[in-house]
Amino acid sequence: MTAPSTPTVPDNGHARRVWFSSFVGGAIEFYDFSIYSTASALVFASLFFSGLPPAIGLVASFGTLAAGYAARPIGGIIFGHFGDKIGRKTTLIITIVVMGIATFLVGVLPTTEAVGPIAAVMLITLRLIQGLAVGGEWGGGVVLTTEHSSSRRRALMGTATSMGSAAGLLLGFIVFAIVIPVTGDNFITWGWRIPFLVTIVLFVLAIYMRLRVQESETMVKRREEIVAATAAGEKFENPLMAVLRSNWRWVIIGALIFTGPFLIQNLMLTFWVAYSVGTSDVPQGTIINIGMLALAVCLVLLPVAAILADRYGRRKVLLWGIGLQVVNSLLVVPLLSSGSLAMLTVSYVLVFSIHAFILGPLTAIYVELFPTKNRYTGVSITYQLASLVGGGLGPLAAQSLFAAGINVWPIALGATVLCVIAFLAALAVHRTDDADLHEIAEDGGTIMDAVREPAAPTL
Repeated sequence: MTAPSTPTVPDNGHARRVWFSSFVGGAIEFYDFSIYSTASALVFASLFFSGLPPAIGLVASFGTLAAGYAARPIGGIIFGHFGDKIGRKTTLIITIVVMGIATFLVGVLPTTEAVGPIAAVMLITLRLIQGLAVGGEWGGGVVLTTEHSSSRRRALMGTATSMGSAAGLLLGFIVFAIVIPVTGDNFITWGWRIPFLVTIVLFVLAIYMRLRVQESETMVKRREEIVAATAAGEKFENPLMAVLRSNWRWVIIGALIFTGPFLIQNLMLTFWVAYSVGTSDVPQGTIINIGMLALAVCLVLLPVAAILADRYGRRKVLLWGIGLQVVNSLLVVPLLSSGSLAMLTVSYVLVFSIHAFILGPLTAIYVELFPTKNRYTGVSITYQLASLVGGGLGPLAAQSLFAAGINVWPIALGATVLCVIAFLAALAVHRTDDADLHEIAEDGGTIMDAVREPAAPTL
């Protein structure tokens, strides 16, 4: 592996702009997820699948959520290709435009009552478009931010997208918490549209911030290499093919690391919301408020987790986070089934507090899994595979099993098993805290491959 000279670190003002642009991008992505998943649990079944029995309609509603996740890996491949070829910044501007427009259009869709079954088709189509755009957003934001960072602050800089994600989820809950009581009986008719329509504000802010940041010098150097290679008659290597040829094992390991934790988080925002509303006397508005509190705690803890990861080792903090979530996943059913407001609150706060210590080091670890020439593609595919299973198929499977009369315990234990697998996968990651992220592996290797000695399997 050859290493070019380390690029000049950008000034602090520009680094802050890069951080904030990725923060806003992550916020839009997960604001979209938050409002869509909440709407899926509360209103989409009756508005777009009204011809089905309620339980089956809810399964179909979660199915549209899963459809968006199914499109994400494809979006990661498409936008990852251009992000690794023409640049991170330009590609991220495109993803944010597509995502903002699609989310806004969901807010103006006619329902089945107005236009018939075509309403569900339009909903699914827009969800697929959202999925394609989001597939290129998270990975690109993480890569752009961390490539502007030194190794000593890589996790902290990488929290931009993660903190934006937590803020977006929180904002989605806040909007619904306001809209539900304000619109009252009109919530089911037109109130639910408001959270989708206000996306335009975040969308404009994100475009403004993206236009003000510079391309990372790592990518600038890579683009110069592409131009020189093309001039010499060499063919540009497809980033996807490069990932599949040389880095496929890190894609699998990286996806396994986050699938279980992602599933637990998303079940709290989808399946367990519907379950709690149906099995307790706690109003849906109160459950949304509990979710807001938990997300606020997560948002506060994320930079703390990142600072600890940069100081004591990203792999170590990740293992602690996943290990704690394994134990906590066994507490979800008894806490949520208690019907107690206090126990519901404890459950949500525990899940999202621990999740912060997984997300904190995760972005930096993902970026370190892949070389510059296919980093955008590799990170995007890895994350989106985890999101497909944990965020899309997981809630769909949970609701399908529950609708079929399966007890909630097998659902919870399935999430626990995936978290155990995540812990084992994290053990395979080498410690690369001091590695030079700006290395470009001409032989197709990665920073992980360059570390000859795996980290000791201790916490």
